[in-house]
Amino acid sequence: MMKRGTKKEKGDPKEERFECPFCLFFSKLKEMGGRKSEFWGHMNNARIEFLEGIKFLIDDRIETLKKAGEKTKGKRFSKIEVGD
Repeated sequence: MMKRGTKKEKGDPKEERFECPFCLFFSKLKEMGGRKSEFWGHMNNARIEFLEGIKFLIDDRIETLKKAGEKTKGKRFSKIEVGD
């Protein structure tokens, strides 16, 4: 991560950052115009819906992992004799 006050050189692979395409889209739209139109109300609702969708996926995965942990909670290894 770049420290404050240091100059970033072009082509420095350490300084390449991933930028969320949705965040980039919204920041560019913000630069283009004000938030006075009804358009921005719809865009804000879209951002909320997108984040709620991601939240659902995360919550669903957490529940799946919890259920998998409960299924293996009481199980133990047992020794099995194998004949020659």
